[in-house]
Amino acid sequence: MKKTPIVFIRPLAALVLGAGIISAAAFAAQPQPPAAAPTQPAASAPAQPAPKPVNRLCPIMENEVDAESPTRQFKGVTIGFCCPGCDRKWDRKSDEAKMALLTKAAPEAVAAINAASSPALKVARDYLTACGKADVEALNALFLDKGRATVSENAGDEGTWETYRDHHLLPELKEMPGFVMTVAKEDVQTFGTTSIVRQIGSFTVPDPNHPDASRKFLAAVTYIVVDDGGTPKIAHLHWSSRAEKKPAADATAKPDAPHGSSGGHGHK
Repeated sequence: MKKTPIVFIRPLAALVLGAGIISAAAFAAQPQPPAAAPTQPAASAPAQPAPKPVNRLCPIMENEVDAESPTRQFKGVTIGFCCPGCDRKWDRKSDEAKMALLTKAAPEAVAAINAASSPALKVARDYLTACGKADVEALNALFLDKGRATVSENAGDEGTWETYRDHHLLPELKEMPGFVMTVAKEDVQTFGTTSIVRQIGSFTVPDPNHPDASRKFLAAVTYIVVDDGGTPKIAHLHWSSRAEKKPAADATAKPDAPHGSSGGHGHK
């Protein structure tokens, strides 16, 4: 298998970042993951909340979705309706007719369906999951190896994945066990065998000045995912984050330095 040249990845990454694709306005509504097969929970297990519909308007009546109405799973996402009865009408439609209804009334649901079926999106989600577990083996499996993958942070070049992993990511994840980024929006664009995945969300970390408190950071992650011998792999990752603005009462406090300015990873 030929190596993916970094000289191609770096210009592509620069084009992606220069186009401003990590802005919040560019992101589509976050798709819901496929519902797990029903199992019999243990007596002490808390009930899990039902997945929220990805659509704002009912595909049958085109009215606002009612949170109390039945939902249906379709192509990996949850579809909501405006009233009982619409779900039964939906059930009688063919998949082709359902997609036509969603295209007309709820294009955000179509985007969510496309994203849910994307191997590149799974790679991006697996990255965040592996970060939360500080699972080095799982992380390595997601990237092109032997220095072929690159990383940037807040538009600054962090070098290869291996350099970034050892000097930034793993040391900081060690200081933040159980790291979790809550993703609010995701988007996937595919061009042949290359996909661009964008995620925007937030995470919290302990406040070094207040041990009993935590601080919230807003974050955006962009992945360039390529085909590597039939397996999707990350060829470039860009992480961008900043501390959420403090209330006006703290206006006299010393401002935060931008992430990455001191060589730290954007997770912290």
